[in-house]
Amino acid sequence: MKELLKLAVTKLPNKWQVYLNFRVRVGYFLSLKNPKGFNEKIQHRKLYDNNPLFTLCSDKLLVRQYVKDKIGEQYLIPLLYSGDNISISTLKSIESDYVVKTTHDSGGLCVVDKNKTNNYQQIKQILDRSLAHDFGKQVTEPWYSKIEPKIIVEKMLKGKDGGVPKDFKFHVYTKNGKQKIILNVDYDRFTDEHSRTYYDEELNILPFTWSCEKNYFKELKEVANYQQMLSLVKKLAEDFDYVRVDLYNVDGQIYFGELTFAPGSGFEPYCDKKYDFMLGDYWDYPKSKSKATHKQQKQTKYQSTTM
Repeated sequence: MKELLKLAVTKLPNKWQVYLNFRVRVGYFLSLKNPKGFNEKIQHRKLYDNNPLFTLCSDKLLVRQYVKDKIGEQYLIPLLYSGDNISISTLKSIESDYVVKTTHDSGGLCVVDKNKTNNYQQIKQILDRSLAHDFGKQVTEPWYSKIEPKIIVEKMLKGKDGGVPKDFKFHVYTKNGKQKIILNVDYDRFTDEHSRTYYDEELNILPFTWSCEKNYFKELKEVANYQQMLSLVKKLAEDFDYVRVDLYNVDGQIYFGELTFAPGSGFEPYCDKKYDFMLGDYWDYPKSKSKATHKQQKQTKYQSTTM
C-alpha cells in the first residue's frame, strides 16, 4: 500500500508533491506565498529561483573554475581524471588513493584505497547507474538536471594520522547585506555513533539538532587556520543570499568541498520548529535576490573540459 501511495504522489505536479512531502516529513503546512521557516524558503527556492549559478556551482567539475576565480586553485582537491565515462582499466591504473564520483548526482560516490581489495566492476556499475540518474528530478532541484553528467576522480584527502579529515559545513545566511554563519560538523560518519553538532561563528555550541539526529554537543577545540576558513567561506558565499559552503581542513591545509543550495532538499526537520523559523529569519528571502541575478553570460565562462 505504501508503495502505491508513493507512486501516486510521483504522478502529481511538482508543487503538490512538495506540499505533501513537506507536511509528512517536516511536520507543518508549507506556505509558499509567505515562507518564513528555513525549510519553507528552501522549497520556494527550488520551485521559483532560476539563478544560473546554482547549476554552475552544483556541477562538481565546473565549480572548480568558479572556486579558482574566487579564492585560488590552491584550495582545490587535486583532480586526477575527468571525462564522459571511465573504464575499469582506468580505475585500476590510477596510482594514488582516490574518490570517484559523477558531477550531477548525490550518493554515487566511491572511495578507492589502494591498500585494500577494491571491486572495480562494482564501482563501474555504481558510476554507470549514477550517470543515468536524474537527481534533480528526484528531489525537485532543477539546477541538477541541467548539469551535463560526467565523472571526476579526486585525490583522497588524509591527515598525518591517516584519518579522513573533518567536513566543515558553513551555512551562510544574508540579511540586510550582512552575512551570518552557522557551522555544523559531523562526527563518526558512516557508523552507528554518527552525530552532528552546530556552532556559531565563534565556535560556541548551539542548542539544536537537525533531522532529529544525535547531538552530543561536542566541544570543537581550536581549529587550525579557522579565521582563514571563515574568510574563504564569506568570499565563496558573496554571490548568494543563502548557501552552504563545505570545506575540509587537513592539518591546517584548507580544501574546498562543495556548494549546496538546498540542504536536505528542505525536508529535514529541526528538533523544534522554532529553530527552523529562527534560521529562516536570518535569510532575507524571497524579498532579496542574489547579487548574481544573474549574468547569463557568466554560465558560458566555465565550460566543461575533459582530461
